[in-house]
Amino acid sequence: MSFVPIRDLRNHTAEIIERARNGEEVTITSNGVPVATLTPIVTPKKPFLTREDMLRLVRRPGDPIAEYCEHEEPDETTDDLGPIT
Repeated sequence: MSFVPIRDLRNHTAEIIERARNGEEVTITSNGVPVATLTPIVTPKKPFLTREDMLRLVRRPGDPIAEYCEHEEPDETTDDLGPIT
């Protein structure tokens, strides 16, 4: 991790962003006090499963969860449960 004063961030924004993009964690300081941390975004290695993919994985004959999901309407809501108190 490196420390960068706000002034350097202002003057060298593209370079500092590139450092973060390359995996470096950069802490921004104001008058020597850390105020923010710039970190790279970590992309998930696997995409999230779609509803159809999940059903395909869990679908087994006689599985009550899979049977429930097959009959569930995708636009159903929990509005009928009422407010949480």
